[in-house]
Amino acid sequence: MNGVTLTDLGLLLPELILLGAALVLLLTAHRTRTTSVPTVVTLLAAAAALWVTGRVSPDAAENGFGGMLVADGYARFFRLLSAAGLAVVTLFADRRLRETDIPRPEFQTLLLLASVGMMLAASSADLLPLYLALELITICAYVLVGIRVERPHANEAAIKYFLSGSFASALMLLGISLIYGLTGTTTFDGIATALTAAPEGASPLLVGGIGLVVGGLAFKVAAVPFHAWAPDTYQGASAPVAAFLAAGSKAAGLAALGRVVVTALGPESQTTATMLVALAGLSVVLGSLVAAAQTDMKRLLAYSSIAHAGFALMGVASGTKEGAAATMTYAAFYVFMTLGAFGMVIALGERGERVDGYRGLAAQRPGAAATMLLFLLALTGIPLTAGFTAKFSVIRSAVGAGRIELAVLAVLASVVAAFVYMRVAVGMYMKEPTEPVPARFAPAVKLALAVAAGMTLAGGIFPGLLDSWTVSP
Repeated sequence: MNGVTLTDLGLLLPELILLGAALVLLLTAHRTRTTSVPTVVTLLAAAAALWVTGRVSPDAAENGFGGMLVADGYARFFRLLSAAGLAVVTLFADRRLRETDIPRPEFQTLLLLASVGMMLAASSADLLPLYLALELITICAYVLVGIRVERPHANEAAIKYFLSGSFASALMLLGISLIYGLTGTTTFDGIATALTAAPEGASPLLVGGIGLVVGGLAFKVAAVPFHAWAPDTYQGASAPVAAFLAAGSKAAGLAALGRVVVTALGPESQTTATMLVALAGLSVVLGSLVAAAQTDMKRLLAYSSIAHAGFALMGVASGTKEGAAATMTYAAFYVFMTLGAFGMVIALGERGERVDGYRGLAAQRPGAAATMLLFLLALTGIPLTAGFTAKFSVIRSAVGAGRIELAVLAVLASVVAAFVYMRVAVGMYMKEPTEPVPARFAPAVKLALAVAAGMTLAGGIFPGLLDSWTVSP
């Protein structure tokens, strides 16, 4: 790479918009009254830039920075998803920021910087910028989890997350080093070329390098056995931060994992498929079973996110471009139905963080109960919701790849998950209320819930809604 060109900078226009806004927000934070509006507008502006590019040249794929970044349909999809998801998180966080002493400028700056990392992770075509992008997301997440320094639980969650995250990052970096040592390159295309030309049969060092990289990425999506950080972190963090971790951060991890597995490690598809099938199977089983024993709503949703990570990995585990596209569909719908569930937790305050806090909600706030029921049905995978479309797509890809046992396991896990989610629904509609009538929701929260509910319904009624955008790497 001889130098940075205008074309290179043009590929990063959405990220530059977000970075510029983050710097301005940080520099002017103590001079103006900070609201969520500038952050949401900035995220929507970045999404608009991506949308226009996608409409003008939907099939274009441009390389920048010496081939280290790529702007193709796959990157465009996940960059749009990142911007939209974090805009919803920002709206949900608005009321919580007003009611607590969380420093609002710093909170929103960290969200914007995390969104830069998420977009770069989706665009990376080299292991080194991918690693840096994931670390940017994770460092912002560490600070966001512990941003309420006066709360011991938040401090504990941040420390646990930091220690486990540092260990996972070190393992991934070791894996990158091994792959570089064996292939002589860190670019995805270069790795694929080197692996294609290598003798038959993967060497133990290569298998170890692939395992370490896949394990590091599995940590980002909280797949079993790299999931232990998630329940404690979600419970200790404030609800908006937990929503960010469950939706935005997981989507970025899936984007990175999909491109690495399909593009860079494609010639070793049998090796990666074996690893991903094990991760997917363990995640759907453990996440669904342990969620049934939870009494804290954020912990329940944490284990739910672990199970859903397993479902999403089923598409990538198939080793086909159709499977990768199925994972893209799953990631998109999962983001909105999970954000919707966390949005209800945020809207109901401390009551929403307990499973028994939903008792009798239908008698007190029928609209809120109906909205929560929609998200619960979607997480279960009931037809006419986005959750059914998402699960059907990844299970079909598993069957198409001959992974019948994984598809059967996923169906059985969905039955267990139905008990988990319907337990909350039964409490809302068939139990007497034991809590005061919740306050009416703030306008920003109502808007965010409407967006999440709209996508959840649209994805179920129109299953092919995202077909033109789900272009695998």
